[in-house]
Amino acid sequence: MDDDHKVGLVFALTGLIAGVISGILPIPKVATIILAFVIFYASQYFVKMIGVDKVKYGNTSSILKSGIFSFLGSWLMFWIIIFNS
Repeated sequence: MDDDHKVGLVFALTGLIAGVISGILPIPKVATIILAFVIFYASQYFVKMIGVDKVKYGNTSSILKSGIFSFLGSWLMFWIIIFNS
């Protein structure tokens, strides 16, 4: 698996975890959004742990930019599903 797929997979899985946590915890919506972005920012360390070449992406903001849509998509989907059930 190449680095782009690894980055997308890590951010999608952390988005899933953030969505489930956001849907289950009875906290205000603003705190839920803050929690999701804290998890999003922390997920860059998981990317480094799985051995993605940081030189390829340049810096940390490039890694975050490459995974934001997979994170947001899975986070919103699972937050809405869990929150409405």
